[in-house]
Amino acid sequence: MTSTSTGPEAVLEVRDLEVTFGSGHAAAKVLKGVSTSIQRGKTLGIVGESGSGKSTLAKAIVGLNPLSAGSISINGQDMAGMSRTQRRAIYREVQMIPQDPYSSLNPRRTIGQTLAEAINPVRSNPKLHREKISRWLSTIRLDPEVADRYPHEFSGGQRQRIAIARALAVEPKLIIADEITSALDLSVQAEILNLISRLRAELDLTMAFISHDLDVVHHVSDEIMVLFHGEVVERGDVDSVYGNPKHPYTRKLIDSVPGGPGFDIGERRSAVA
Repeated sequence: MTSTSTGPEAVLEVRDLEVTFGSGHAAAKVLKGVSTSIQRGKTLGIVGESGSGKSTLAKAIVGLNPLSAGSISINGQDMAGMSRTQRRAIYREVQMIPQDPYSSLNPRRTIGQTLAEAINPVRSNPKLHREKISRWLSTIRLDPEVADRYPHEFSGGQRQRIAIARALAVEPKLIIADEITSALDLSVQAEILNLISRLRAELDLTMAFISHDLDVVHHVSDEIMVLFHGEVVERGDVDSVYGNPKHPYTRKLIDSVPGGPGFDIGERRSAVA
């Protein structure tokens, strides 16, 4: 199934994408003709179990996985055939928020230095960008005074907020959020999801929000795309897919208990505004 909704306002267009790892008898095709798009100001939730191809797709979009076939266009510009310099400029417009908040920040750099580098890699002096650094820290609900502190002084949830600020500080056209709540406990997950929901509204973000948990995706997405063994098996409006799934695999994801035994889905729903 290759579902896509292209148009003049598409920030991202993926067409017939294939990614294969290995060669010969050891070759494994991880993505099998995936097509999709994300319109400006919209969030596409990409959901599937481990091994479905979600992170492979994310890394392909940001240029970390080579394509076996198909194409990726960002703001109407096909990445194929571009020079290294052109690609570097385009890929700066696509920022990934990583999964692990503990290893995503350089322990030897202050938060201010990290944000200054995101704002301007050539002139990354925090003093030059103090106003912008303060603004981004305030945006994620941290005191601007923490700019002089180091990552080890923050909790996992605070580090994830900082990673979000770092991605936003580039002022990208597209955000890729790859399992950004999976390493956090339940209450902190709710805080991050509330933050993402607020930022979507305030900043008109365009985002791919990737998760194995369809319930999480439901809270922050406009549309949902379901991946199964490297193929798109369902895509549509978030409420339509969640409320009336067409594919048995989507139904399985909805019916399964997220997070394992003892997970209280009602607790998270009540926590997420």
